[in-house]
Amino acid sequence: MRKYGLIKLGLAAVMLTSASAASEGADVSGGPAYLPPAPPLPFVYNWTGFYAGAHGGVGWSDGDGGGSTGFIGGGQVGFNYQINQWVLGVEGDFAGTTIKDSVSATVVGPGVVITGNAEASLDWVSTLAPRVGYAFNNWLVYGKVGGAWAHASGNVSTGINGMQFGSISVDETVSGWMLGIGAEYALWDNWTAKIEYNMMDFGNGGPFNDNKFNILKAGINYRFGAPAWHF
Repeated sequence: MRKYGLIKLGLAAVMLTSASAASEGADVSGGPAYLPPAPPLPFVYNWTGFYAGAHGGVGWSDGDGGGSTGFIGGGQVGFNYQINQWVLGVEGDFAGTTIKDSVSATVVGPGVVITGNAEASLDWVSTLAPRVGYAFNNWLVYGKVGGAWAHASGNVSTGINGMQFGSISVDETVSGWMLGIGAEYALWDNWTAKIEYNMMDFGNGGPFNDNKFNILKAGINYRFGAPAWHF
């Protein structure tokens, strides 16, 4: 009886060992017991909030005067509100310019030389417009249509045989409309950089021969408020 008891205990030990090995083998062949962690969500730039910045660039008119070009420089403020990838906002800007246009003429007659000179300057421009954009990765591409204002000054003088005898000055603020397209890129923290093209039309107002102006500018913005990046 003792011999059979030892045999039964031995068989039981062998069966337990085999079951344990089979269980371990099944665990190894079946892969890990826990799923690997999910990859981290990408960071997305948050365009919502108030912002302010500065810009500079060049401007020119559509006229044939030849001298109606110059530099611009100023600042802008605005507000964006992001809905998924769409960004809605409004922006106002103001810039001084060196854009000028000039023309001169001479008429020669018997014993007389009549000269005429005219010069017009676009002193500053300003716009206020709603903005609609689409955001992807670090980029925001947008368009805008709104109002435009400008201050223009001009002077016309005439002379006979080298002596000036008449001069007229013009100084006025004109209004019109504008459209623009641009792209803005998120740099770091709350800073962004942009490039933008504007076309402004002031109708028949002002001393310029042609009252349509083009502006190409680059700028930088700082957005106030919450952190710029989020999951």
